[in-house]
Amino acid sequence: MCYTLGFVTGVLFLLFDRSPFVRFHAVQSTLTFSTITALVILLPVLPGGALLSRVVMAFSIILWAFCIVKASRGEAFKLPIFGDIAEEQLSLNYT
Repeated sequence: MCYTLGFVTGVLFLLFDRSPFVRFHAVQSTLTFSTITALVILLPVLPGGALLSRVVMAFSIILWAFCIVKASRGEAFKLPIFGDIAEEQLSLNYT
């Protein structure tokens, strides 16, 4: 559920859920999808950035679906970079 609305649900679950598993996914979702959102908004400013922004958006949809499926199955997984940061923030070791 932390991935349902990208970083928005990540923030909500981080605030209201105490489960370490859910909190990890909430932080990971918030970091990942807020970064992607910023890229999609800022990239069109650069030359050729509009196309790159669309590529990032397509990638994010695939990543979003992947995260929803994995988390709904209760699987512990870390995304590169953001999973490590989430783990550090929560002082957990899932993988």
